[in-house]
Amino acid sequence: MKDRRKSKKKRRGMLVLYLVVCTAVIVIAYFHLTKIAKDYNTEHLELISGLYAEKMNETIDYLQSYAKENVKTVRNIEEREPEEILARLERDLDQTVFCDIGFFMKDGEIYGGACAVADLKKNGLDKQVKKAEESFISEPYQSSKNGGMVMTVVAMAPDDDRIDALYVSVMIENLKKLGIYELLQGKVSVHLLKADSENYITCISGKESTSGIWNNLLLQQKYFRYYNGYSYNDWMLDMRMGVKEGRFTANVRGEDATISYRSISSMPGWYIIVQLANKKISNITQYFSAWGVVYGSILMLFTILYMLTILLMEKKDKEIYKGLSDTDALTGLFNRRAFQAAVDETLLKRIAGVFIFIDVDNFKDYNDKYGHANGDLCLKHFAATMKKCFPKDSILGRYGGDEFVVYIKNAVSDDAHRYMDEFQREISHLMMSGGEHVTVSASAGGVAFIGEGEDFVSLCRSADNMLYDVKRNGKGTFKIKGAKNM
Repeated sequence: MKDRRKSKKKRRGMLVLYLVVCTAVIVIAYFHLTKIAKDYNTEHLELISGLYAEKMNETIDYLQSYAKENVKTVRNIEEREPEEILARLERDLDQTVFCDIGFFMKDGEIYGGACAVADLKKNGLDKQVKKAEESFISEPYQSSKNGGMVMTVVAMAPDDDRIDALYVSVMIENLKKLGIYELLQGKVSVHLLKADSENYITCISGKESTSGIWNNLLLQQKYFRYYNGYSYNDWMLDMRMGVKEGRFTANVRGEDATISYRSISSMPGWYIIVQLANKKISNITQYFSAWGVVYGSILMLFTILYMLTILLMEKKDKEIYKGLSDTDALTGLFNRRAFQAAVDETLLKRIAGVFIFIDVDNFKDYNDKYGHANGDLCLKHFAATMKKCFPKDSILGRYGGDEFVVYIKNAVSDDAHRYMDEFQREISHLMMSGGEHVTVSASAGGVAFIGEGEDFVSLCRSADNMLYDVKRNGKGTFKIKGAKNM
């Protein structure tokens, strides 16, 4: 009897100890899961913020490229009056993005819309052009035509004997059309900040009424509360010392947010500020905390499954966002930035090959005749044919517009000619969406590495020169520098 009571007491003690241990494990697991979830949430937000800042940087690069391409167009127009040149530029202007285009003459006269010309003079851009040696972007200013905020991209024309520079202006509001990810619609705020004055302009905001408005960041600090010992002075000091990028968390107007900043290479002293509210992206912290309590009895199994899920989700997210950053949406090839990075890595390894620039012949005429939908079909046809005709380990990319690029690894001139001959045959016949068959062709210029260039820039320049030579002499063929061409 006595032994039975001792045994019962021992079992009760073991049960109490078991319950205490289980309770302790559940409590520890609860806080541990919460911390892991918060860490994951922060990394998730930082990844999106970094991608968005990169997207806005690419937008600025696109604006400059557009202006420089129009400088080439003007240079190729011979024996035309300034009024005729302006009319052609205005006719071809992408008015979904840009609001005005024109040029500065060497004699000081400016051709463009009346209001735009007045604004350029008022903001001293005519004087800046006279002093400038290279292309630049103006600070945002207010348009006298509609009261909206405008930025102007100025591309110098050093080789033109009549024109000093060409300009295109874009409404700040229209940056939305270039920079917004659909999955972040209404969740993100994007600002352009000038570090020395601490003034910023809102490009994209969850509140439509605040877009395009100037503000001073110092005056807004009453709405900020910083975490982890970070402060406003630390932030400003980093930017004034030229720190290229950074991110931190803060409470803004009562809401926790991740704030990412990145310098704009084409606008010295300017930064893109991306603000993303944590709660608008994910409630992953509360989700895992709740299930941690409910399934405390199977805590160890849940923890293992949770860790596996986190790893899989993180891997999947990184693949998705890396794809957004590296891939051209229309063709599925590398975009310009990703292509250059891949080629740079290959060149560092000293892997010989041939760099080729490919241009769709008469693409603008094709687009005008058959429509943009068939134009996109043509570009997709080119991309698919590149994947089919070039070796599997080749680096393929869309350089922009109707220009494509390829780096064929471990190839020589004869190999490049053979692949290009096959490519020309395959692309020549295209069936449009309406069932009509049309003939298309491509012009291409190539250069060998090692031998005719030592880095991406020199290879790109040499291949582009060969492409220009092909287009000048009839199009539809391929030439490679330093080789006997057909």
